[in-house]
Amino acid sequence: MHGRTLSELRAALLNVSEATRRTVRMPKTMRSDGTDLDYLGWRDPSARQRGYVFIERSGVLEGVMLVHSRLPVSPARAVMCTLCRMPRRFGQVILFTGSSGTSDRSLSSRGSYLCADLDCNIRMNVLTPGSAWEASPEEYVAGRRAGLRERAQAFVAEVLRRE
Repeated sequence: MHGRTLSELRAALLNVSEATRRTVRMPKTMRSDGTDLDYLGWRDPSARQRGYVFIERSGVLEGVMLVHSRLPVSPARAVMCTLCRMPRRFGQVILFTGSSGTSDRSLSSRGSYLCADLDCNIRMNVLTPGSAWEASPEEYVAGRRAGLRERAQAFVAEVLRRE
C-alpha cells in the first residue's frame, strides 16, 4: 500500500455515513509511507471501540469501519487472529464487527476475531522459520504477507458483500 492522506482514507470508507466519515481520526504515530503494509489498520484514538481496515484491490483503496464487540471470553483462553493467524492471549485478539454497505445496516454485519490493535503487519515482517527444513526467512515472510493480504482483502469484501 502507498501512503495515503486522511481525506483519501475517509473517502474510501464504504460502510459508514458521511457524518461518521468526518469523525475518523488517525493515530499520531501512524506510518505514512505504507511500503511494507499489506493492509492499513488502526483503532480510532478518540473512539477506541472503533477500528478501521483499508486494503488496495486493483489499485483502488477500499476501507471499512469496524466496532469492537464486548463479548465475554475466558481470560485464560488463547484466540487466533483471522488475518495473521497468530494465536495470542485473550485481550490481544478481539471480535470486531462491521456493518455491510447495504441500506439496512442494522440487520447486516460481519465479524471476525482480529488483533486488538489491528497491527498484524508488524508481526508478519519479523517472523522467522522455526527449523532448517523450512524456507528462507525472506521466503517465509513473503508467503505469510501474501496470505495476510489475501485474507484482509477477503474480509473487507465480505463486510461489503462483494466478490
